[in-house]
Amino acid sequence: MSFLSRLPRPKAINTNVEKLIREYFGGNSTTSGISVNSTTAMRQMTVNNCVRVLYNCVSQMPCQLMEETESGITKKALNHSLYNVIGKRPNKWMNRPQFWGLAIVHICFRGNFYAFKVKVRDEVRELLPIHPDRVMEVKQNSDWSLTYRISSADNWDGKKVGPGREYRDYSQDEIFHIRGMSFDGITGVNPIEYARECIAIGLSSEQFLGQYFGKGLHPGAVVTHPNSLKNPQDRAAAINAAYSGLDKSHGVMILEAGETIAWPAIKLVDAQFLEQMRFTEAQIAGMYGVPLMLINGGDNPETYASASEFKRFFVDTTVSSIAVNFESTSDMSLLKEEDQNRYYAKFNLNSLLRGNPKERSEFYKELINCEVMNPNEARSLEDWNPYFGGEIYKTRTSTTKQDSGASSGDGGKK
Repeated sequence: MSFLSRLPRPKAINTNVEKLIREYFGGNSTTSGISVNSTTAMRQMTVNNCVRVLYNCVSQMPCQLMEETESGITKKALNHSLYNVIGKRPNKWMNRPQFWGLAIVHICFRGNFYAFKVKVRDEVRELLPIHPDRVMEVKQNSDWSLTYRISSADNWDGKKVGPGREYRDYSQDEIFHIRGMSFDGITGVNPIEYARECIAIGLSSEQFLGQYFGKGLHPGAVVTHPNSLKNPQDRAAAINAAYSGLDKSHGVMILEAGETIAWPAIKLVDAQFLEQMRFTEAQIAGMYGVPLMLINGGDNPETYASASEFKRFFVDTTVSSIAVNFESTSDMSLLKEEDQNRYYAKFNLNSLLRGNPKERSEFYKELINCEVMNPNEARSLEDWNPYFGGEIYKTRTSTTKQDSGASSGDGGKK
């Protein structure tokens, strides 16, 4: 139990500020002795790899504002001001992949993503990201609305903590807030906080390996001399200078007369140690919903019928839930209430599910022949230009057979 836990809790400091104090002063210690917070967790390579995979997936997906007309036809809402905000340029210095990629990174490391909503005539024109550490408190009011207490950017340098920080309160209409998994529906849960022990084991294992290989001549070498040495330290220093270091590995060692040297067995590949590393890797990957295959982990990779089936499994179990969360939050927070039944945000998951050319060709052919899709729609998915007549829904194969039959019949009459 840390000393902060034994102190009486001042009413002026809320729990969010206390968490920031703990993180800044290294109060989030673990049983392994490694201090883990949202910043140090990024140094653990499994965490880094998992977040990088999710960042790449989210930044790869196009985001568009769609419009559903009264006739039931769905089309891109090109004339709506929000179309470019969420799909092209959320603000003056970020593009779409960078903005939504930053959102998933903040959720992975902090559990929440915040952004200021810049409005013109009650329409969102820009989204300005807020570092989660600047959010001091999210409070629910008596009317069930939310108030965000955020420290001033001019007076925040990442080090100021406690009630002395200058802040301002914002209503929920001014803040775009995407939550991760939540216990109260107000703020998301910081995954690093609840997986601290597991991440600390991974960090301590990496430290052990780094120290082991950094020694060169590994500790535990025993040199035996037949006589008594006046200065054994000098002899040890001479051996270290002559033979230690990776650049001198596998060289010829020359000992003095009668000397022998032996290395006690240090089983770095001990089964229990390796099993613990694999278990830690699997636990962290499971926390983020990333298959071990995508981070080059695990000894026995899972097998699927094809690469397309593997991608579909990952998209269905992990990426689609992220996309739905982003979409529904955007609809509720960025659209005016009267527009929410007509417009909606949509992330295109097909960009992650693109098969090889042969698979895509068979897919388009089947849908076109079933009159579910026309050729121009298929061409648009490949970024090809349409052609005249390609907007017609008809079975192409049967039409070809009828045309060839009619021409042969005419030839018989003639």
